[in-house]
Amino acid sequence: MSVVGNAHPKYTFYETVNIYSKQGKAMTKTGELDAIRENFLGFFEHGSEINEKFKDHYDNVYKDGLLDAKTKRLIALCGGIVAGCKGCILGQTDHAIKHGASADEILEVCSIAISLGGTLAGSQVAMVVEFIKEQGMI
Repeated sequence: MSVVGNAHPKYTFYETVNIYSKQGKAMTKTGELDAIRENFLGFFEHGSEINEKFKDHYDNVYKDGLLDAKTKRLIALCGGIVAGCKGCILGQTDHAIKHGASADEILEVCSIAISLGGTLAGSQVAMVVEFIKEQGMI
């Protein structure tokens, strides 16, 4: 099992968070995303036809089409914030950045999410801000 960031390679995401908590350390958002991705992708290793169809759908839905990939990732970020999904929030923020989204664009999406999701979404935006700080964007 390989984990990048600051997740521990021998433990699951939750065990790693527990270790860091006991040491009085906080895991970075990048480390959390790495651990979530590894475990989510590990799910697909126990492949079934449904898993493969989901992966194909996921890969295809974010390709450039009438909307470019960056715009699609920003829309998905808004949805993730409103839904309160940590993996979605961190993953879509990361993908949006990789597709060229600026901090200002990401923060504007956060404003839209807060207008839709109220204080629940507002509390999730803190995670986005921390992540883009870790990336050196703000």
